[in-house]
Amino acid sequence: MDKTVYSEAMKMYDEGDYVHALSAFRNSLELGNERSAYGLALCMYHGHGMFVDKSSARQLVEGYFPRIAAYAERGDAEAQQVLGLYYSDGVFAERDAERAREWFSKAAAQGDRRSKMLLKRL
Repeated sequence: MDKTVYSEAMKMYDEGDYVHALSAFRNSLELGNERSAYGLALCMYHGHGMFVDKSSARQLVEGYFPRIAAYAERGDAEAQQVLGLYYSDGVFAERDAERAREWFSKAAAQGDRRSKMLLKRL
């Protein structure tokens, strides 16, 4: 699992560099970082760096969500960040600010800077 590629992909996504973010999410997923599936699905859903494919995006999230949730439950900060996004974005699930705050807080408590920033935005 390559956390560095995932982190860089999220940074590119946040900066609007969707073409490179898309490539980095794919590379990270190929390297075994299943958390990158969520970023890839967001690109697919919104057409960031590629054509819009909402059906495939939903399938991707549904396929990886149980494993990502399991990582988060075991204390993985990246997976906790992804669950925070899942509940704050409201793209693949109904928005739930309380659950998003819970997951971002858990990741932030482990030093995850992006989660700290996202927590402030809620």
